[in-house]
Amino acid sequence: MYGCLTMTSLPTSELLPDFIRRRAREVADTVRKIREDLHAHPEIRFQEHRTAALCATELHRLGMEVRTGVGGTGVIGILRGNAGDNPAAVAFRAEMDALPMDDECGRPYQSVNPGAAHLCGHDGHVAALLGAAQILSELRHAIRGSVKFLFEPAEEMTPAGEKSGAQAMIEDGALQDPEPIAVFGSHFYPEWPAGSIALRAGPAFTGNDTVRLTITGQESHVAAPHAGIDAINVAGHVITALQGLAAGFNIEEAVTMHFSKISGGRMPNLIAERVDLEGTFRISDETLRNEMPDRFNAMVRGVCAAFGAKCEIDYRSRNLPPVISTPREVNIMRSALHETLGIDKTIEMRHPRLAADTMFNWLNRKPGVFYMVGVAGEDPATHYPSHHQRFDIAPETWPASVSAIAITAIRYLEQAGSKP
Repeated sequence: MYGCLTMTSLPTSELLPDFIRRRAREVADTVRKIREDLHAHPEIRFQEHRTAALCATELHRLGMEVRTGVGGTGVIGILRGNAGDNPAAVAFRAEMDALPMDDECGRPYQSVNPGAAHLCGHDGHVAALLGAAQILSELRHAIRGSVKFLFEPAEEMTPAGEKSGAQAMIEDGALQDPEPIAVFGSHFYPEWPAGSIALRAGPAFTGNDTVRLTITGQESHVAAPHAGIDAINVAGHVITALQGLAAGFNIEEAVTMHFSKISGGRMPNLIAERVDLEGTFRISDETLRNEMPDRFNAMVRGVCAAFGAKCEIDYRSRNLPPVISTPREVNIMRSALHETLGIDKTIEMRHPRLAADTMFNWLNRKPGVFYMVGVAGEDPATHYPSHHQRFDIAPETWPASVSAIAITAIRYLEQAGSKP
């Protein structure tokens, strides 16, 4: 669909980094065009039919085995290498779905589908993985094993009682035939400059805990406040105490604890009997995270008791579990990135991001890495955060993101094939 750049010669193992860097620059414009096409035609969860067809078409063009309809609209491509008889396989995942929002990027590739927009980089994830598939298909002779390309539907905003695309794909056999020994995935972020990759061993995303709190006081007329217990006033003290609790944590930890939905009261002249609060807590340290339900319960019940109010607490730990990168795989990827990007473009993440992602489904089952791709360039639009309606990606992102996948796939399988 987007054409194929011809290659001139096949490199030896020592010259692979130079070859991959050059080819990544050469395919960057094609990757950009794919991304802009996807950005203009976003599709929300389990409706990614056009996107899935585009992925399948490109994979077929590259001579891969292709499976469609995996877990609904998921697509899998399998590239079997020619270098020896290593049975190992490594997988790379990209999400296809868009957010149910309107796009306001103001570019020629602004979404033509009202109520659907790629504001989290999924269009870029898909385009970069297809670009890497192009290069790896040219390097079959250097691949000691197989590379599996996983195009995942429905990563965003899984409704209660429904499955995510990752879960649906896994239940449909995505980790079989061949079974990968590791899975890698990325997330695009404006916190880092375009052309860089950030990674860390351990949690990359914290996941989140959800909290629902009901405070019950005593309704009375505002003319007789002594006869009531103001649930709104109590809720205010709980929120203030919660921020004080967060302030007592180690400053080295990344923590966010906020109630973001509050409702209560019946009439402007009645003291509120009931207030309902909902929030999300995200904590980088797992030990502290384990302690939080007891800390929160003690604090809230103490505040409510001081005012004579009652409370009901629903604290759901690990509503979305953390996404954890394994040390061995991080070390291999880091070394591979040094070969193509250089040490200065390979960034060590100080803390996990206070975010959640269905990548945990893959990494709960297989070792691997969830790494961050920098997208911030000179254009101010490339500095907007994820889910902003003007989120965009700098062109310097494409060579780095493509080469990172290609070199990691080859070097990881080399190490897997060399194990005794």
